[in-house]
Amino acid sequence: MPALSAAAATWKTGRLLPRILVAVGIVLRAAQYLADRSLWLDEACLATNILRRGGRDLLRPLDLHQAAPPGFLVLEKLAVELLGPSEYVFRLLPLLAGIAALLLFYRVATRTLPPAGASLAVALFALGDPLIYYASELKPYSVDVAVALVLLYAALWFSEAGGAPAWRSTLMLAIGGAAGVWLSYPVIFVLAGLGTTLAISAAVRRDRARLRTLVAIGLIWAGSFYAAYKTSIQAASESTWLTAYWLPNFMPLPPRSLADLSWLPNRLGAMFGDPVGFVFRGLGVLTLLIGCTALYRGHRERLALLLSPLCFTLLGSGLRKYPFYGRLLLFLVPFLLLLVAEGAERLRALTAEAAPSIGVILFGLLVFHPAAIGLRFLLHPRTREEIKPALAYIRERAAPKDGLYVYGGAAPAFDYYAPRYGFDPGRTIIGNWWREWTAYQKDLAALRGRGRMWFLLCHTRRRDGTDDEEKPFLYLVDGIGRRLESFHAPGAAAYLYDLGAGDSTPARGGER
Repeated sequence: MPALSAAAATWKTGRLLPRILVAVGIVLRAAQYLADRSLWLDEACLATNILRRGGRDLLRPLDLHQAAPPGFLVLEKLAVELLGPSEYVFRLLPLLAGIAALLLFYRVATRTLPPAGASLAVALFALGDPLIYYASELKPYSVDVAVALVLLYAALWFSEAGGAPAWRSTLMLAIGGAAGVWLSYPVIFVLAGLGTTLAISAAVRRDRARLRTLVAIGLIWAGSFYAAYKTSIQAASESTWLTAYWLPNFMPLPPRSLADLSWLPNRLGAMFGDPVGFVFRGLGVLTLLIGCTALYRGHRERLALLLSPLCFTLLGSGLRKYPFYGRLLLFLVPFLLLLVAEGAERLRALTAEAAPSIGVILFGLLVFHPAAIGLRFLLHPRTREEIKPALAYIRERAAPKDGLYVYGGAAPAFDYYAPRYGFDPGRTIIGNWWREWTAYQKDLAALRGRGRMWFLLCHTRRRDGTDDEEKPFLYLVDGIGRRLESFHAPGAAAYLYDLGAGDSTPARGGER
C-alpha cells in the first residue's frame, strides 16, 4: 500500500518519530490549558492590570509589582477585548506561543542533528514539564521561548547560506529581532549572542557583504529596542521593589568571596532542574559538555550560536539587569537541549558497535522522567492555587449576614473572581499583603465580636513550598473565635468562624 510504504520510508529516515513527539507535545499543552485551573497570584495581578488599563496605560509601570513586555500586554488586551476576560482567553497567547515554539524546535532539531539526536531533542522539548506548564500560564515566558527559537532558526539559516545570505533569512532575522524586543524582555540577550557570533564569523571570513548586512540588521534591532526601552522597558527596569526582590539572583560581579565564586557553577547546575526539568542533572551537564566538545571540533559557529545567549544573560545578570533564576531562564532551554542531544547522540554513536546498550540506557535515562511527568499531568493536570472551588463553597454556604475576610495573598485572585461569584465588596475585608504578622494581629483584633466570618486563604506558601502561613494565621484566628467549618482545595482554603456577639446562626456543615 502506498500510504504504508510512505510511512515506512518516513520512519526509516528518522522524520516520523519527531513528528509523533510534536503531536504528543501539542496534546500535553492542550490538556493543561483545557484544565482551566484558577489564576494564581501573579497571573491574577497581571490580569487585573490588563483589565483595568487602556492600551496606552499598559505602557506605564504596572501595579502590584508586575512587569511584562509591552507587546505581550497589548496582545493580551486585544484578546480580552475581542473574546472576553476568561482564563482561557488570558492564556491563549502563551498556548499559541508554546505550540509555535514546539514546531520551531522540531525544525531546528531536525536541521542540525542526526535523526536519533533530533528525536531525543524533540522528545525532551515536547515532554519537558516547565515548557508544558508555562504554555498555559498568563506570563510571557512561553512567548520568550518562541521568539528565541524564531531568531535561532533565522540565525542558523543565515549562517548556512553560502556566499551572500538568503534574503529570506535576512528578513526573518531583521523583522524577528525588531518585533521580538517588544514581546520578550530576555530576547535582547539572544540578539546580542546571535548577532555577535554571526558578525565575528563574517569578520573572520572577511565577508564584507555579510558584515554590511549584519550591521544593517543590528541597526534595525537597536532602533526598535531603543523605542521599546523608552516606551515601557526603562520604567519597569527602574522598579526598586523588583530589583530588591530579585537581588539574590544577580551574579556577583566581580566575585569577592568563595560564596561568590561558587554562585556560577551552582546556578548553572540548578538550571538543569529548573527550568530544563531534568532529575539527573549531572547526566544533563555531562551530555552538554560532550556536545560542546563535539561542536567545538566540527561546528564552532553553531556552538557559539547556542552558547552565546547564555553568556550574555550571565553578563546581564552580573550588571543587575536580569535575574538568573528558574522560569526567567526558560528561553535558554532550547539552546541547552540541543547541546544535550548533540552530546548524547555523539556518545551513542561512539559506543554503537562496542556497546549499543549504552546509547539506549542514556536516551532512556534522559527521557524517562519527562515522559512519566507528562503522562501524570495528562491524566491529572497540574493545579496550583484553586481559589474558584473555595469561592463557590463560600457562595453556596454563606448566610446573608456573614462577613468575609480575604487573606492578603488571596486578594488579587479574589479581585478577579469576585464579580463572577457575586461577592459584595462592602461586606469584604481585604487583609494585608506581604506577611506582616503585626498587621494581621491588628486586622484580627478589629474583627472581634463580628459574628460569623468567613476567611478565604490562598497563596499562603512561597513558590518553593516553604514558609506556609496557613497554620500560624489560623492560630491567631482561633484566639478570637470558634471554628465552625472548613473547605480545602489545592493551594486554597475557606474557613467559617464564629467571632462572637453577632449572628450565631448554626453552621450547615463541617470539615471538607
